[in-house]
Amino acid sequence: PGRLRLWRMGLSIVPLPKRIKSRKHARKVTSEYHRITERLHHTTSSDERAKCAAELQAIGGVDAYQQASQFNTALHSTSRWVARRLRAHGVLAAGKPPPRVLEIGAINTQLLDTPGLHVRALDLNSQDARIEQRDFLTLPLGGALEASGASRPYDALVCSMVLNCVPDARRRFDMLVCMRGQLRVGGLCFVVLPGSCLSHSHTLTHDSFADCLRGVGLAPDLAAETPASAKLAYFECAAGLPDPAAALRFQRARHERRSGHGSQPPRRKSRGADFDVDLGGALGFGERIGRSFEALQPSRAQKEQRAARAEFLRQLKEEKLNGEKEE
Repeated sequence: PGRLRLWRMGLSIVPLPKRIKSRKHARKVTSEYHRITERLHHTTSSDERAKCAAELQAIGGVDAYQQASQFNTALHSTSRWVARRLRAHGVLAAGKPPPRVLEIGAINTQLLDTPGLHVRALDLNSQDARIEQRDFLTLPLGGALEASGASRPYDALVCSMVLNCVPDARRRFDMLVCMRGQLRVGGLCFVVLPGSCLSHSHTLTHDSFADCLRGVGLAPDLAAETPASAKLAYFECAAGLPDPAAALRFQRARHERRSGHGSQPPRRKSRGADFDVDLGGALGFGERIGRSFEALQPSRAQKEQRAARAEFLRQLKEEKLNGEKEE
């Protein structure tokens, strides 16, 4: 009746989005949402922005996206893995104070409902009264503020299927630095990404992303137990000091992948192909590297030395050939 009344008043009626009932439908909604929001982030055209807004409304907007995300996480529960690993490290144990956990991009209350944890959950578009609606990047570094005014770092941080939703490579780097800045030394960081972000990316690989994490002070334990999944990539990291050498390795590998991308044969388009992290600058805790990788160019003296050596070898070869002919 309400929709009929709107129609009689001459107002447009937007069809209600279909309820998410299958994994295929959930994947379609999340893929479309990311594709549209990425276009929206990069466009400066008002017409294109209006078109993106209409497309988002057609798929159900952020509500449909979060419903799809909740459906997906019900199939791959990050909270059970996190609790299992915290127990394995002795952080979550009987007789110990509840570990303080910060969850970024909480689209359900599974971690909040886990017994024995003291969880602060954040999301840009909270769907539950217990989830704080806030942009993670606006949090002050150093952890939560105590009543005394001092900050207390967290024991663990969970970032599941969030980093890939950030539409800008530079902001992904900022997010990683901020994640390290919220943890105590030795604290645990759990990162989950779609596997295609690493297997299909034009700029990253699983190994280079591990160096990226090391670079900001989140050293991944690649031998740690992770859920078996062909679709997701899991990283359990220990918080320490940033590793500039690992950051430089990552920059070099990224530069080489980007330089060689044009010579590679085309492959099936994947959302993961565009996943990237623009690492460079301040890594945190006083560590800093160059803003981007620069291949060392040989000096003029080095070029002249190489040319002289090449000429010497040429003459030597020529003399050898002449001597063989005389014999």
